[in-house]
Amino acid sequence: MGRTQLSPQRLLETKHTNLGRIIIFCEGKTEKYYFDYFAEIIKKNKYTDVEVVLEAANGNAQTVLNFANKFMESEENNQKFSNYGKYLAFDCDDQPDIQAVILAATEYELLISNHLFETWLLMHFEDVDEKISKREIYRRLSSHLHDNYSKGHKGKTREIVQNGDIEKAIDNARKLENQYFDEGKNIFTDIKDMNPFTNVYKLIEQFMVEIS
Repeated sequence: MGRTQLSPQRLLETKHTNLGRIIIFCEGKTEKYYFDYFAEIIKKNKYTDVEVVLEAANGNAQTVLNFANKFMESEENNQKFSNYGKYLAFDCDDQPDIQAVILAATEYELLISNHLFETWLLMHFEDVDEKISKREIYRRLSSHLHDNYSKGHKGKTREIVQNGDIEKAIDNARKLENQYFDEGKNIFTDIKDMNPFTNVYKLIEQFMVEIS
């Protein structure tokens, strides 16, 4: 059974930094539902605010970057969120020039998954350290759930958080990133060669510390 709090030992080992106020721009509904789950809990803390915004066109990495830039150009939004930490959450599966998008997103912290966000979700149940197809990712997720996995389904996304092992996912994702680092690879130059990959764990670990 999953939990949305770090174990006491992990909490001692994790450096606590104040999450503060952040805004996350998401490419799709799955990401929004996932981050919303934590945001709803964190809102109980008056010193923290997590705003999750969905890019309405349901496009790709470039469209969510364009949306975020346009959103922040609004005088009202700029005044409200100018001091917020700004995050972009997107996949690498539907963007031919994904490297260019990453290099252009200099104003944001990036939450990237390759192929897709479900790579991160699958890590809640098993290690993911070899490239697998989208279909296989969905099939494996379905095998861990009470019914077939549906992309962009709020109930299924919450079931993954509640029944999966978030600490296991964090460990898996960190291990993968360290392996790529040892090979001299990073998201700014080598994302196409980093599959599977996700760095979503960095923000989720902060969420877990905030909640614990």
